Amino acid sequence: MIEKIIKKIKSLPPLPESVNRIREICDNPEGTIKELIPIIKEDPIFTANILKAANSPLYGFSRQINSIDQAVALFGMGTIQGFAISYAIRKNFPIDLSLYGSSYDRLLEVSSLQNALTIQWGKRQVQTHQAEMMTLSLLMELGKPIVSIVITEEGKSETFKAALKGKETAEEIAAVEKEFLGITGEWIAALMFKHWQFSEAMIEIMRYLDTPDKAPERLVKHTRILHVVKEAIPFVHPLCEPCVQSAYEKADRFGLDAETLHETIEKIRR
Repeated sequence: MIEKIIKKIKSLPPLPESVNRIREICDNPEGTIKELIPIIKEDPIFTANILKAANSPLYGFSRQINSIDQAVALFGMGTIQGFAISYAIRKNFPIDLSLYGSSYDRLLEVSSLQNALTIQWGKRQVQTHQAEMMTLSLLMELGKPIVSIVITEEGKSETFKAALKGKETAEEIAAVEKEFLGITGEWIAALMFKHWQFSEAMIEIMRYLDTPDKAPERLVKHTRILHVVKEAIPFVHPLCEPCVQSAYEKADRFGLDAETLHETIEKIRR
C-alpha cells in the first residue's frame, strides 16, 4: 500500500512557477516581503483571497486592511507561502474529500483555524523556523486527498467511512488512516513535501507530527506546537470539546503555554 502511495505522489505535477518564485524568496535568508508583493499582484483572485483572510475576525487584526501590502506585512512570509501553496493546489489539482464527509472548502476553513491558532499562540513560543511553522499550519491536512484517492481505488471507501464514524480527535483519525494505509495522512503530506523539494525542517516537522517526541531535537518544540494545534482543530470535528481538552492536556504535558492556549482558543471560537 505504501508503494502505491509513493507512486501517486511521484505522479503529482510540479507546483506552478509563481509558487516556486514565492518559495525561493521565502527560503532565501535575505528575501523580503517587498519582493513577494509583485508576484501576488499578478493574480487578482489570490490577492482578493489574502485581503479577505486579513479582514476575517479569525485573525483579530485591529483595523480594516485595504492594501495587499499591509496584509502581506501582517501575515508574514511563512503564512503567505502557505496561502500560495494551498491556493495553487486548489486551483490546479482535482480534490475529493467526500471520504471524510467533507469538501476542500471545509479543509480551507480548518486550515485557516489552524493557522490563526499557530499565529496567535504557537509562534511566540519559538525563535527559530517560525516561517516554516506558519506555512505548515496551513498545509497539515494536505495528505488527506491522497488518502481518499488510494482508499477509493482499493475499494475500501465504505469500510473506511465506517471506521471513521464517531472519531473526533486528530489522534483517532490518524489511527484509522494508519490502520488502512500503514501510514498517516501527516506522513503522506511529508512525502508530498519531499516530492516538491520543501525544506528539510518542514519535511521533518510534518513527518513527526503524530509522534512529536521522536522529532529531531532542534524541531521537537515546533512539532509539539503544531501537534497541539492539530489536536485542538482536527479536520473532521474542529474545536470539539474532547479535541480541545486533549489539546490542553498535551500542551501542559509538553511544557507549552497551556493557559494562553485556552485564552486563544476561546477568542477563536467567538
